[in-house]
Amino acid sequence: MTKIYAMKNALVLMSLTSAFIFSKAQNTYYPQAFFDKKLAQQMIGYGNSTIEGVASTKQKTSWGIKPLLGEKHYAPKGTVVMLFPVTPYFDEFYSMRKKYENKKTTVYMSEEAFKYRIEALTDDHGRFKFEKLKPGKYYLETIVNFTATASYQQQTGQSDAYNAYGGYLYSTPIYQTFFYGYSAGNRESKFVEIKKDGELKEINL
Repeated sequence: MTKIYAMKNALVLMSLTSAFIFSKAQNTYYPQAFFDKKLAQQMIGYGNSTIEGVASTKQKTSWGIKPLLGEKHYAPKGTVVMLFPVTPYFDEFYSMRKKYENKKTTVYMSEEAFKYRIEALTDDHGRFKFEKLKPGKYYLETIVNFTATASYQQQTGQSDAYNAYGGYLYSTPIYQTFFYGYSAGNRESKFVEIKKDGELKEINL
């Protein structure tokens, strides 16, 4: 009886441990600030200003850094660019994402807050345009998908050195470089502020 009880305890402990590990790997956060839909609706109301630009990205290095002089990959035609009004709710969402988001943690805004956005599609050259905007602060974001080439080295042989009497001295490995293609996508974003009605903002996203 004691043995069965111990086995049950072990199973419960294993289940709790598994659940804890799963929850740690699937962390999800939402802003706790109040979302004022009337304010958001007002901020994306009609005006006479325009934001236009080009969406592009660069291939990241193995350190996760986009090199300053790296090749630009322009957003394919039909890529969605989203524009959000920067409300107090959005400020908290963005701050949380910068603080918490990583491979194990995701920060989402509520479904209702996500509805209050404007979308534009890129053309053949990665260009997009948002028209009839009011003065205010906006946040633009897109995911630029692209294909790139990377390389790695692999030892394919060795070169042996011998002395004048035929005695072995040392070996030098021979490496060959191999190239491969892969697909990736980078998030590109920017805050843009329109200060007066009728203003035209040209940006690179």
